[in-house]
Amino acid sequence: MEIWRFIPLESRNGYWNMALDEAVLNSVISGQSPNTLRFFKWFPSTITIGRNQSLSDEVFIDIANENGFNVVRRITGGGAVFHDKDREITYSIACPLVFLKELKANKTLEQFEIITQGIISGLHLYGLSAEKGVIHCPALFLDGKKISGNAQVRKKGYLLQHGTILLDLDPELMYSVLKAPQGVSKTRMVRSVYAKCVGIKDYITEYDEERMVSALKKGFEIALGIRLEEGSFTDQELEMANHLVKKRYSNKEWLSKYE
Repeated sequence: MEIWRFIPLESRNGYWNMALDEAVLNSVISGQSPNTLRFFKWFPSTITIGRNQSLSDEVFIDIANENGFNVVRRITGGGAVFHDKDREITYSIACPLVFLKELKANKTLEQFEIITQGIISGLHLYGLSAEKGVIHCPALFLDGKKISGNAQVRKKGYLLQHGTILLDLDPELMYSVLKAPQGVSKTRMVRSVYAKCVGIKDYITEYDEERMVSALKKGFEIALGIRLEEGSFTDQELEMANHLVKKRYSNKEWLSKYE
């Protein structure tokens, strides 16, 4: 049974969250860190856009700034996401593709799904029955409504996958900063979110964050056949992340590269 590093739930700003994901990926690739699972939250709330998206097409940047939100371009694909500081847990995993192939996950979708199986297993331990599916990206659902969206990047035979676990929803706030598709009203998008998405708190009488994280951790151990040992970022990862925050994630040229 492989031993992976587990970095417990913490809150950081959007620049640091994305820089740490990349720093961990690079460190795992170089063999200086073990395969890693981390959970994190966002403070302040943050909008992330996919690596190939246009900022002006996706975000009301003035409104985001007025609200004190971070806006960050990811290195992973997918669409724009509003990460609410109070309504979401995010996970990320960095590991070699060969590890997933040994679990019979050879295709891209299979690799998404073997990882998100960790969330399914964890929620099951919490008494919730989630199921896999696809809605714009590989996703997870409760009673047919989306609770988790996920994205990947691959580099040198390794993978970084991260995704959301929705606790609650505020579509009005979400679409005050995210732009609706051309020709679609904000009201229609808000109705669509209510119709298609849900937070897990709607299914839980008393939400206990420590218990939830513990269940999710165990779920990943079950799904991937690993043992997670609590650890922390290395000095090298923190130094690399600090560099990436300055060079990339808080850099306006990186954010606006497709304008």
